[in-house]
Amino acid sequence: MRQPNTFIIGAPKSGTTALASYLSAHPAAFVCNPKEPFFWAGDFPGLASRLGIRSLDDYHRLFAGAGKDHTVVAEASTNYLCSQEAVGRILDVCPQARFIVMLRDPVEVAHAFHMEQVFAGNEEVLDFEAAWRLQGARLLGQDLPRGCWSPQFLQYGAIVQFGEQVTRLLGTVPRSAVLFLRFEDFCSDIAAVWLRVQEFLDLPPDGRQDFPVANAAHGHRFPALARFVFNPPALLRAPVDALRAGLRRHRVPLVESIKALLRRTATRARRAPAFDAELRRFFAADIGQLEALLGWSLPLWRSKEMTCEAS
Repeated sequence: MRQPNTFIIGAPKSGTTALASYLSAHPAAFVCNPKEPFFWAGDFPGLASRLGIRSLDDYHRLFAGAGKDHTVVAEASTNYLCSQEAVGRILDVCPQARFIVMLRDPVEVAHAFHMEQVFAGNEEVLDFEAAWRLQGARLLGQDLPRGCWSPQFLQYGAIVQFGEQVTRLLGTVPRSAVLFLRFEDFCSDIAAVWLRVQEFLDLPPDGRQDFPVANAAHGHRFPALARFVFNPPALLRAPVDALRAGLRRHRVPLVESIKALLRRTATRARRAPAFDAELRRFFAADIGQLEALLGWSLPLWRSKEMTCEAS
């Protein structure tokens, strides 16, 4: 059975879903479904099992569809970058693994990630500033939402400490085995970034000219129904999670159509200027660390929002 050899490991809300979708359409590449199995991040307990992935055999079955013509076999778990152990565990079984890291202004990532946690039922505080100020209490196990399935995902500052995370990554993986991409480049010239990805992965150019939006900001049309699906009563949690995992794997067309109808497009609320300035001060040193590591200049990350639909 084929094993993955390519990992899109972060950051969340930085274009990874779009990139994984483009990669999955390449004739020489295979991306598993679900694209984020979370399997190697053992320090984020429960995420993989929630998807029905409880063993190495379960994980390997995700790649059963990869054929001999697929030179790239990939997954895209975006918490592997912030995990303390995922990359090391991957290298234990796949020493030649290649990694793609997509990075974005951490203030925007933290805000977008909060919105995603609300959508996924892991967060019940709708206001980002209020949720941000709960991080200290939540680290102590206090003020956690009912049915919260990943308290670590509510540590919005830690999730996007990219300088620290890239330092750890490059202490484990040869620089030649990592492709770092900037969200600004992805927004301004997706075609050029896609060519860079294909070159890095030794894929023949597929000539793609169409780059559809993937995973744009979204919300629920019926929040009460979403709360039941994502956080069912305790007695129903196991069967509901199992049903969701099965439907996610098999992508039943009717179910996918219903899910699309139940989603609505959404926009993030604007942050108060004082809070935005506070966030930029919080991340300033980490951004500086990242600039030194990668030789990047990131003035936009220090000052203002960079938006892109394909995020």
